[in-house]
Amino acid sequence: MISSQNRWLGILFAAGLAGYGLGGCASEGNSEGTGGSGPGGAGNGPAGAPGHGGTPGLGGSTSSGNGGSTVTGTGGSTPSGGTGGPAGSPGAGGSVGNGGSGPAGAGGTPSNGGSGPAGAGGSHTAGAGGSGTGTGGSGRGGATATGGGGTAGSGKGGAGGSTPGTCQKGTTKGSDVVIMGESFYAISPQYIQNRIQDNARKAGSLGASDKYRNVAVSGQNMNYIATTEWTNATQGGATTKWIIMDGGGIDCLSGNSCPTCMSTFKTLLGKMATAGVQEVIYTRYPETGAPPGSNSSLKMCLDGFQPGMQQVCEGSTAPKCHWVDLRPVWVTGDTTDGLHPTQSGGDHVGDLIWSEMVKECFAQ
Repeated sequence: MISSQNRWLGILFAAGLAGYGLGGCASEGNSEGTGGSGPGGAGNGPAGAPGHGGTPGLGGSTSSGNGGSTVTGTGGSTPSGGTGGPAGSPGAGGSVGNGGSGPAGAGGTPSNGGSGPAGAGGSHTAGAGGSGTGTGGSGRGGATATGGGGTAGSGKGGAGGSTPGTCQKGTTKGSDVVIMGESFYAISPQYIQNRIQDNARKAGSLGASDKYRNVAVSGQNMNYIATTEWTNATQGGATTKWIIMDGGGIDCLSGNSCPTCMSTFKTLLGKMATAGVQEVIYTRYPETGAPPGSNSSLKMCLDGFQPGMQQVCEGSTAPKCHWVDLRPVWVTGDTTDGLHPTQSGGDHVGDLIWSEMVKECFAQ
């Protein structure tokens, strides 16, 4: 049997164990209980969010002893929250879509010219790009680009025009074509005229023994060309449908200027329209000098008034006037005296004029 003293000690020991962490158990008159320490809460938060702090430990309960002091238990420490997860990366921006390209509109096919002045050939306009939309990528920074919208253009043929290869061959008489000007066309041998006629015969546009009329006179100014030469071209009721000419070069050689050349040329075109001339080719002089361009004073005069002659020519619709610049084909060896063509010069100029005649169905 357990003695009463031992039984009492056992009861006290058990009571002390039960009070751990709740409050110190005071002995009679002189013992103090120690506050229990509570563990902190776990701080494992989900990625991207801070963890929650732990719950503070409860203070120890006060145990009343005889004369004992009250002791407050220490609260548990709060651990730091868990480390947040990394910030999400923004989505890449979408690529810009390209607008579709629209096909160019086809030019209209001009009709064959009837009698009277030929109409201008049709033009065509390229269509603008088709519409297209690019879709932006998901995520911040995505953008949507829109392509330009456009409609393919359509060309419309002009009335009375013609295209190479559509002319009716063998209907032109040589006498219907007249060459006017000064020594560039008049000097013998007439390399330029001969080259054009050779090309026309090969193409079936001129009879084997037929030839053009040449009324050009060396050393004559623009006024003489517009009056006397024009009279010679039409005298006796001769039919004149096509004119190949130049003019104004002698004016530059005589006085270093040609102030009335443009107005004289315009008046002459009016006379030609009244007489039934269908088309005119006016040739811009090649560079003067040997080598070409070395005669600076004459070049300055030609450069001064020839743009005005071009404006008058291209502004004429009755008769239709074609401006042909001879400078691009005129090279060293095409002249020996700086003014008149050699055989090679005549070939180069004659071929250029013939190509314009073919393109415009001029005297075909």
